[in-house]
Amino acid sequence: MEQDQNIHGALAAFQQGDLDRARALAEAQLAKEPNLPVLQHLLGLIECRQGDVEGGVLWLRRAAEGDPDNTPYRVMLARALIDSGRHAQALDTAGRPTGTRPADLALWHARAEAAQAVSDHANAAEGWQSLAAARPGDWRAWANYGDALAGLDRWPEAVSALRKAWLLNPTERTLWRNFASALARAGSYEEAADQLEAMIDAWPDDTDTRLTFAQLLADLGRQEESMTQLDRVAEISAGDATLGRGDTGLIRIVLGDSGSDSAAVSGDKMPRLRELAQLLERTNRIEALRNLLDEADAIGLSRELLGYPAAAVALRDGDSLEAQRLLMLDTKTFPARRHRLMAKILDALDDAEGAFAAAEMMNRSTDDFDGWVRRGVEYRRGARALAKIVSPEWAATLNPIEPGSRRAPVFLVGFPRSGTTLLDTFLRGHPDVEVIEEHHMLDTAKTVLGDSAQLPLRSIEQLKDARDTYFAELDRHADKDFSGVVVDKLPLNMLGLPVIYSLFPKARIIFAQRHPCDAVLSGFMQSFALNDAMACFLTIEGSADLYDAAMTLFMRSRDALPLATHTLVYEEMVTDPERALRPLIEFLGLAWRAELLDHQATAKARGAISTPSYDQVIQPLNRAPSGRWHRYEEQLEPVLPVLLPWAERLGYTD
Repeated sequence: MEQDQNIHGALAAFQQGDLDRARALAEAQLAKEPNLPVLQHLLGLIECRQGDVEGGVLWLRRAAEGDPDNTPYRVMLARALIDSGRHAQALDTAGRPTGTRPADLALWHARAEAAQAVSDHANAAEGWQSLAAARPGDWRAWANYGDALAGLDRWPEAVSALRKAWLLNPTERTLWRNFASALARAGSYEEAADQLEAMIDAWPDDTDTRLTFAQLLADLGRQEESMTQLDRVAEISAGDATLGRGDTGLIRIVLGDSGSDSAAVSGDKMPRLRELAQLLERTNRIEALRNLLDEADAIGLSRELLGYPAAAVALRDGDSLEAQRLLMLDTKTFPARRHRLMAKILDALDDAEGAFAAAEMMNRSTDDFDGWVRRGVEYRRGARALAKIVSPEWAATLNPIEPGSRRAPVFLVGFPRSGTTLLDTFLRGHPDVEVIEEHHMLDTAKTVLGDSAQLPLRSIEQLKDARDTYFAELDRHADKDFSGVVVDKLPLNMLGLPVIYSLFPKARIIFAQRHPCDAVLSGFMQSFALNDAMACFLTIEGSADLYDAAMTLFMRSRDALPLATHTLVYEEMVTDPERALRPLIEFLGLAWRAELLDHQATAKARGAISTPSYDQVIQPLNRAPSGRWHRYEEQLEPVLPVLLPWAERLGYTD
């Protein structure tokens, strides 16, 4: 009877908050009966409540060992271990619960939390999934489940979990941003952009979200929009709406008014600074990036902390070894981007084997690599199927529509990495040329027409609808009042000559040509925003097969259709640009203008460049990329039987 009174008295005192009395009663009874789990547990709770977590763990462990079937005892021990930073022990203590009682769910919660703390994403996912299944209205459980799946790179599943969390609580900013990021990693880029844009509408002064949005826009090739977001970040953070145009004070965007030394860049500020630096590099604001690096140096932030963007600047400055050193210290940048830069660095160091291996790792780091490879196979199969149909006899059955009141665009096509971006930069130097870069305007017309193999069956009305659809899309990107030559630059429009002829029989075609081995190698070593076509570049075999399929269809179409075509050879353009460009300007019906030869000034004036060549066209002309493939002959050996016959056909002798 006295024992029960002491125990009940100790518990009552604890519940009333009288911890000293609870301790005295518990210790008095334990002196008589030292192995009572209920009092050991109570003393553990008292120790934890009074700040002695270590002492509390000792008592709680004794209670759990004395009564191993008591789930609440295990729960409190696991929680105390978490509070004391011993997450691995907490994970072991929690075990794997089998029931769904409140105590079991509490144990799952502790297990998931402990696993998450030690980056044991698999066990964390299992724990949070169990909690979400038991409490489907718990947005935190779904959010944590999504974060754990993200840690496992299971991005489609992460999107599903985070979407459920977001629908339950659409006002939680961090959750919303994680959801948008997961969408991007799962390949749902446009939805991710929509989500981030909606966040900005809700919180217009949230610079973190604007930076994330700017990064996604840059990755999508929407460079002008990316720069607009960057400028808005600058305006909000530093009262400066001209970010990236050489201004100083950029580091204030991250630091704000919190200080002017390296200690101020802590917590989530260093990733933000790194992201800002990467965006400046990605959008070609190199002078602004240099200023940012100098400002970081001035407050004691070493360039090693920034990694990728500092390495990119070092490479541009010709210090490849320093670039390699800085990049090797970077563990934060996405693998694909890091491997791409390493491939460029090793190429500059004449390490062909290492550069090719880095490019392979870049491509292999793509989410759902095998799935994308299969999509590339299907894309090439479609191109080959159309090539088998295209012939002079088939072309004679087409019914091209008569030119309308609007001038037909010029189509700049060619296999990717054949110098189309450099050429379009030259053309932009002419005041009577407007280049529309990398917009799938012809594809909008194809959606009206359907399968290109069925073009002979399309009526004049259908063809006119398709042309109107094309022009409607063109008007979204071009100045309607421009009276000069509009150039639609999209390399793989080379596969669409039958559609171009049907809609614009008087259109002029510029074909950019480069040695097949150099073009394929360069494509394989780039990091493209993926679609079914660009997925072909994930393997060197797929890259070469795309070249073969694309060139087969292009050549058959060019030979069968009466389209005006001019070939500009990349190797000639970088060797003697005026000699290469004069015939092209004449082909376009334009007067020669000497200023178009200053491609560097044109590139700087145009601002952001959305293609993978963004960091190259602002450089002086360089003949080194011509014939680069010879250094990679060993790595290209499996595909040379495909490419060298094309090289011979195109007139290359080496």
